[in-house]
Amino acid sequence: MTSSPEVSRNRRRYGVNHIEKYALGITETITYKVKGGNSVVVDLITSAQDSIADGDLNNARQVLNVAKHLLSEINNGNLVGTVKRKGREA
Repeated sequence: MTSSPEVSRNRRRYGVNHIEKYALGITETITYKVKGGNSVVVDLITSAQDSIADGDLNNARQVLNVAKHLLSEINNGNLVGTVKRKGREA
């Protein structure tokens, strides 16, 4: 169970209470299943850019922190970066 100070830190940093659960939750998305975690990160960066354009810098910061966390999970081998498609060679 996540402690209250950690939940508070996660809320400030990422905009979610449980970043680990959020990271695992992306594995259920269509984008992740079809393309992999790198595409999810690209989508998050695009969302952060939209937030910047709208002047919502705090949301942009939180979304970029989520993207960085997901990249870390990909680099550590906990998430798949790219899904190999049938008929295509890597």
